[in-house]
Amino acid sequence: MAAKRKLLITIFAVLCGVIMVIPIYFLVISAFKTPDDVFKIGINFSNLTLDNFEAAFEKNILRSIWNSLIVSTVVTVVALLFHSMSGYALARLNFPGKSFVFGWIISTLMVPFTVIMIPLYMVTKGLGMDNSYAGLIIPMIFNAYGIFLFRQFYRDFPRELEEAAYMEGLSIAGAFFRLVLPLSKPIIIPLTIGFFTANWNNYLWPLIINRNEDLWVVQVALANIVGGGYETPWSVVLAAALICAIPTFILFFVMQKQLVEGIRTTGIK
Repeated sequence: MAAKRKLLITIFAVLCGVIMVIPIYFLVISAFKTPDDVFKIGINFSNLTLDNFEAAFEKNILRSIWNSLIVSTVVTVVALLFHSMSGYALARLNFPGKSFVFGWIISTLMVPFTVIMIPLYMVTKGLGMDNSYAGLIIPMIFNAYGIFLFRQFYRDFPRELEEAAYMEGLSIAGAFFRLVLPLSKPIIIPLTIGFFTANWNNYLWPLIINRNEDLWVVQVALANIVGGGYETPWSVVLAAALICAIPTFILFFVMQKQLVEGIRTTGIK
């Protein structure tokens, strides 16, 4: 019975993997097709071309990738630093109103972005941060989700390690940066992937806050290729989408081992 169950789970996992790979397969193949063949299921190897990628580069897609790399990387690094410090303070430090502060932070998760979008735009524009990297980056740093996960992680963090650090003469900040933070990889790795991909795929806020074509991120650039004329060049759109997807694929494959190890060691105290 156990062998049959394991076999069924394996078959189900393989089917799920195939289903997830199919869209990627069609993206890769269609990016090399001519405009006449892009919606055809079969593959005519004699008609495969690189012209779609040349056209995508002509639409300044590399500049958009660079902008998205800057925004996503800075937001991820700064957010992880601030969220880890906030989560550690809420988990370990005792100060008046701690429960209220934590409840107030968590309550922001129930507020949709569309509700605060216009006030956030007005504040950002009033500070002169529209059409700039600052306007793309700073409003996206603060997220209650990361603070909540760090706080839950640090609540289960072994206190003995911190007490040993205090005995060695380290302050609270020293123990955090030299001991606790380096041992927080099980939560840092998945949040790194989550924050980076979320900002890489962000479309609405960059569209609202930025009207400078030189600061377009990948999602805005792709949308403008789709809506750039009376007839959408779908083969070029797919080629540009494939190019824009490469950094996220690289991030996942580079951090895949660390992600698995982090999940495996999450329960170790």
